[in-house]
Amino acid sequence: PIEVDEVDNSALKLKFPPSVRSGQYPVIVKDLEKSYGEHLIFKDANIVIERGDKVAFVGKNGEGKSTMIKAIMKEIEINGGSVEVGHNAQIGYFAQNQAALLDENGTIFETIDRIAVGDVRTQIKNILGAFMFHGDDVQKKVKVLSGGEKTRLAMIKLLLEPVNLLILDEPTNHLDLEMIEWLESYFAKENITLFMVTHDRFFLERVCNEIIELDNGKIYQYK
Repeated sequence: PIEVDEVDNSALKLKFPPSVRSGQYPVIVKDLEKSYGEHLIFKDANIVIERGDKVAFVGKNGEGKSTMIKAIMKEIEINGGSVEVGHNAQIGYFAQNQAALLDENGTIFETIDRIAVGDVRTQIKNILGAFMFHGDDVQKKVKVLSGGEKTRLAMIKLLLEPVNLLILDEPTNHLDLEMIEWLESYFAKENITLFMVTHDRFFLERVCNEIIELDNGKIYQYK
């Protein structure tokens, strides 16, 4: 079996792959409008995200937070306005169902081994250990993992992509406290642009320097 070192993941200095530097404004949303039939989701939405911003997108359920993310990702058609993804912006997207997109028949180790490149390949043991996959656990098939374990594995996959703009939809769902604290520490120190939907106020306060609130179809942006 492949041995994984047990490590204190709060102290581990993982080196994830570097990405190219994005332009000054990775995301610019101008006068965006989206409705489903007669139901208006938002109108005249204007958002400017600067390189290095860590933005929390908040609002009550049903206000259109995930719809806004899908509009930025250009996964849905919009009714008006524009979304501009800036120069050299390389997006990594963590959907609410990200864990369900893993290959169920692969093992934990195979899942990471398939995507690790360069120097990261020498760190697979440490990376898995940091995310609490120890010893023989790394040979488990994805299909036998708990929801929290699958979410952890999906997060490792995302962080191994050489991206400079992370878009996260409820990233702390199904994660235990230790993993959430690791992410807080990692995102707070990394020079990466972050745009996320979250209901976790403590996570938001530890990580983000800006809040965008969606309220009754209107957008409010606060530093």
